[in-house]
Amino acid sequence: MMIDFIKLFFDWVINNYLEFIAVVTGIIGVWLTAKQIIWCWPVSIISVVLSAYLFYDTKLYQDGLLQVFYFAMAIYGWYNWRYGGKNKTKLKVNRISSRNALVLILVGFSSIYIFGYLFNRYTDAALPYWDATTTVWGIIATFMMAKKMIENWAIWILIDLLNTGIYFYKELYGFVFLYFVFTILAVFGLIQWMKEYRKLEIA
Repeated sequence: MMIDFIKLFFDWVINNYLEFIAVVTGIIGVWLTAKQIIWCWPVSIISVVLSAYLFYDTKLYQDGLLQVFYFAMAIYGWYNWRYGGKNKTKLKVNRISSRNALVLILVGFSSIYIFGYLFNRYTDAALPYWDATTTVWGIIATFMMAKKMIENWAIWILIDLLNTGIYFYKELYGFVFLYFVFTILAVFGLIQWMKEYRKLEIA
């Protein structure tokens, strides 16, 4: 049975090598992010470029467009983590203010309706409103990650669980595995960043 599983796995890799590379680099990128290792950004760029192509090919257009944003944010995050702190020093873990959180919540839910409506009416998108949900909150969470706001991980946990279901429905099984692992890594990242924040509060 194990030999059959290994053969099945390698057959899948050969037939879906782009998805496999996107999965591996995506996992490595999130793990590096959780550990606050700045190389998370260039590694993530590889995953983003491949994911954009695959999502376009499967008509998940909003997810595809989201990768363009992720690419831009990877460049910004790379710079901001290195120079975004006080006096252009290394950026430290922080928390979002109540006011900014309220603004992002209002922008988030209104944007979901707008994007869901537009893609439902004017494209052949497969799951327009669910796709809009992961797209909008993915944008918000990525922005927060680039700013090293702890709460980004809580949003990612919810997004990753939702994406796991969406990609299972679309039979993108490599991405099902990827986003299941992402969920676990998001929990790990939340724990790691909370520990770091508490150390900064004590110091």
